[in-house]
Amino acid sequence: MEHQGELPRLLEQGAEAYGFRGALWTERRIAQFIRQSFGVSYHPAHVGRILNACGWSLQNSVRRVTQRDEQAIRTWWEERWPQVKKGPNRRSAPSSS
Repeated sequence: MEHQGELPRLLEQGAEAYGFRGALWTERRIAQFIRQSFGVSYHPAHVGRILNACGWSLQNSVRRVTQRDEQAIRTWWEERWPQVKKGPNRRSAPSSS
């Protein structure tokens, strides 16, 4: 890749700097970024080789996103889930006759 030396510097700015949601780079995002920035298309699976040649390595992503709001999830399970589980209020439902 012709712009191989430039790629790590650009990627260090993070995925969000280029309009992606979340800071993590994925093979698919990097392939899309290379295509948009340099006009060269690579299959996402080939991106690992490109990164390796640049001195970078692919890493497994964290199972939970950094934007996860534990308090909101806990509140939903405690307050909303019991209502959802119970189903619709049969008294307020319209009559079928």
